[in-house]
Amino acid sequence: MREKKGDSVLGSWVKQIALIVVVTVAVSVLVIQTFDINDRSMEPTFDRQGNRVLVFLTPYLLGATPDHGDLVIIDGRVERQRTMVDRFIESPLPALFIQRERDHMWVKRVIGLPGDSLEFIMGSVYRNGELLNEDYIKSKMAGEHDPVVVPDGYVYLLGDNRNHSSDSRQIGPVPLGNIQGRVVLRFLPLSKITTY
Repeated sequence: MREKKGDSVLGSWVKQIALIVVVTVAVSVLVIQTFDINDRSMEPTFDRQGNRVLVFLTPYLLGATPDHGDLVIIDGRVERQRTMVDRFIESPLPALFIQRERDHMWVKRVIGLPGDSLEFIMGSVYRNGELLNEDYIKSKMAGEHDPVVVPDGYVYLLGDNRNHSSDSRQIGPVPLGNIQGRVVLRFLPLSKITTY
């Protein structure tokens, strides 16, 4: 029995659409994602409303270590080990269909890498004995914080709005495996497009 021409065209379209969906999901899980940043923990770097950023994932999936000052998206649930299933269901497209909340995904700044010694003196941060020039913070830290040596396999993260941020001061150093990716571009609002 001969296949009708309309059936082969329809089959071709279905295959192309399926391929586009698979590639789009793969890119959003493994290469680049978007995140909305709508809290005050990173002021003044990000305003409270309307910030959308592109996050590059691949280097961290391949085992790269972030640099001091990098803005990263992390899973704040440090008591559990992340898996590829987490990455899949929390990426934008699957999360949209699964209706999965991503409140545990935070944007923070890398302050300490494995082996770094951090001290907090009169609201300022000292890394390996040197005062950090942090012109990006909203205000100096209030309160006392114990010195920290960042363990192997971890990073120490702080929000830029130090007095209104949940970060490593509360949850401790963050496992490298909990880093989702590095913020590379803020594209919304259009008036504040910035690369990082």
